[in-house]
Amino acid sequence: MIIYKGVADEVIVLQTFGIQINIAALIDDININADQYQISECETNRLLSINRTDGINTEMIAKMDEFRLNQPVLITAIDSHEWVIDGNHRLLKRHALGKETTLYISINGQQLDPFVSEFSWH
Repeated sequence: MIIYKGVADEVIVLQTFGIQINIAALIDDININADQYQISECETNRLLSINRTDGINTEMIAKMDEFRLNQPVLITAIDSHEWVIDGNHRLLKRHALGKETTLYISINGQQLDPFVSEFSWH
């Protein structure tokens, strides 16, 4: 298991693009097809610069254990904008603890497409 799901039916909505990404299904795919996804490492501050999620659950951060803390975050690029699409709480806690580097998995467009659907607030 590479990544545990934080929520069984987790999605992220990117209003800027009018899409939602089924994070739970993407994580399932990563865990089943681990050989198709590359885990990389970079400076935590670099990933913080592309973390655009503003829904922060401080209680979740406080309760996070070391095992969860060390799982990779998921990033993708959409229209030349990079996004942390899963793992913002792990990333914020790593930053708060002074962890200089963080593991991540970069999800390309072909890998992401099956998990994207249109979304509208209307």
